[in-house]
Amino acid sequence: MINVLLVEDNDVDSQLTRDLLTEWSIEEFKITRTKTLGEGLALLSRERFDAVLLDLSLPDGFGLATVRQVHATSPTVPVVVLSGVNDQTLALQAVQQGAQDYLVKGQGHPELLARAVRYAIERKRAEEHLTYLAQYDHLTGLVNRNLFRDRLIQAMARSKRMQQPIGLMLLDLDRFKAVNDTFGHDMGDELLKTVSERLKACVREVDTVARMGGDEFTIILEGVTSEENILMVAKRITESIATPFELKGEHISIGISIGITIYPHDDHPVDELLKHADTAMYRAKQLGGNAFHLHRVSGTPSANLRP
Repeated sequence: MINVLLVEDNDVDSQLTRDLLTEWSIEEFKITRTKTLGEGLALLSRERFDAVLLDLSLPDGFGLATVRQVHATSPTVPVVVLSGVNDQTLALQAVQQGAQDYLVKGQGHPELLARAVRYAIERKRAEEHLTYLAQYDHLTGLVNRNLFRDRLIQAMARSKRMQQPIGLMLLDLDRFKAVNDTFGHDMGDELLKTVSERLKACVREVDTVARMGGDEFTIILEGVTSEENILMVAKRITESIATPFELKGEHISIGISIGITIYPHDDHPVDELLKHADTAMYRAKQLGGNAFHLHRVSGTPSANLRP
């Protein structure tokens, strides 16, 4: 069943829309109607809908602003505009504002509306899938390098605004190449997926865990209250990864080296922060692996730590 929200104040147009969807389609539609934009937005914020059919002339909303408001409230739900105006420029602008389609009331074959809703849902799903592929790692499902950078920039801005530091970790697995060489790349992939799950279990849901590529990961810890809390997370991670993995009947032991820097104590642009975390990570490697090293600004001692 396709769950549709119809935002339409005209009773005649509303009934016509219902008739077209119920009588000219092989799919079954459940239609929920509201007469105002405000009522529609309220429903959209608390209930799940597969699509929105939106009139552009409502008692409390008019024109393209209604499309923007619906899209802002629920950006993942496709919107099909129903308009009494046959205007190609307006139609193009509606799509540019986030609508999937623009239909003129009373025009076209009766099957057109149902087909437009169906296609709008499929196009939106395809868009979301492409967005996912562009922002998430296909193997582990973690945030990828591109989205991580955006998350870090946003976290740095929040840190300055809220006056709360963030911890940035760069992590690299120890002895991962030996696993690939000994057991093959399929086993290496399974190990990376399991490592990802352990990393997520060591942090909060509000924190970001990303895979940068290969066996390199990054973590953003937001709203931390002290340096000690960041180091406790690093200790928890090293202990978790040091616990042997049982994969496909094999007993695998690895470690993880972690470089840490704290913003805004380390008050530099994104690339400099990452460079500092990377340098700290290699210092942890030099300690023998399965360790973490905290970068400090000039004039303060660095911290070399093992779990």
